[in-house]
Amino acid sequence: MVTLMSHFFPGLAALWRGLVVFPFLALLGASSLLADTAYLTGPLTLSDSPRATAVPLATLSVASEVTVLVAENGFERVALEGWTRDGAERVLFAYPGKRILVARVDSDAIERMVRLDSVDDPDTAIRWNRMRIEGWIAAGNTLPGLDPIWDAAWELFSERCTACHERRVPSNYTANQWRSHIKVMGPRTGLPKDDQGLILTFLQHHASDTIDLQAADADRDNVQPGGDR
Repeated sequence: MVTLMSHFFPGLAALWRGLVVFPFLALLGASSLLADTAYLTGPLTLSDSPRATAVPLATLSVASEVTVLVAENGFERVALEGWTRDGAERVLFAYPGKRILVARVDSDAIERMVRLDSVDDPDTAIRWNRMRIEGWIAAGNTLPGLDPIWDAAWELFSERCTACHERRVPSNYTANQWRSHIKVMGPRTGLPKDDQGLILTFLQHHASDTIDLQAADADRDNVQPGGDR
């Protein structure tokens, strides 16, 4: 089974095709220490320190964007942002109203989050708050770009989500519709939950109501100081 997790467990890929794939991910993961912005290659625990006695703060989702602040003893201090609903501060989403999971924050860590701004959804009257939390993750679990992550997701989607029906176009559904579809169809693929989560995240970021948002995010990340690209 060729998945992004073969970066960490090459034997899985060997069982699927007899090859060790994504060997370059290790190099990219190491170089991501030099990048301000990085993306998680899989679910990861955010902790309060880089020590063995660290206390977990949150569970971060695959492909979540983080800002790498500092590296120390095999760990990276990162900052992560996401949107929460009033009264549901433990769950961070990528965009207001789009259920693209970024992180689940432990109840004891809510007080560590900082609110950056808020918006009110005119259709639902729900207030969404953009929050930031900092903590430590194990080094070597990020990449400087999303393309290898999306490539792995597309391969899984193409190979395992066509057994029962024709492959569906990601932009044919909204991000929230994809969440409902994968909740039902994901277990039928026989894939581990982490792989199902990777497919879901890919589909949600390429859905009809988010594909333009992702392009805008990419444009933002490519803007250099002074406004030049």
